[in-house]
Amino acid sequence: MEFVFECGWCGGDNYFVGKQVGWWADKWEIPAEWECRFCDGLNDTPDPPWTQA
Repeated sequence: MEFVFECGWCGGDNYFVGKQVGWWADKWEIPAEWECRFCDGLNDTPDPPWTQA
């Protein structure tokens, strides 16, 4: 499933494909930190629930 996160530095939308964790639960794994594709600013992934892209 794809999720969208807004950069805390420039406001740009960054998209990530989550890796499903387990097969009974609707839980997804996303990197804890990521660099914005527009400004290279380092961001922390917010706590779920996340916005689907």
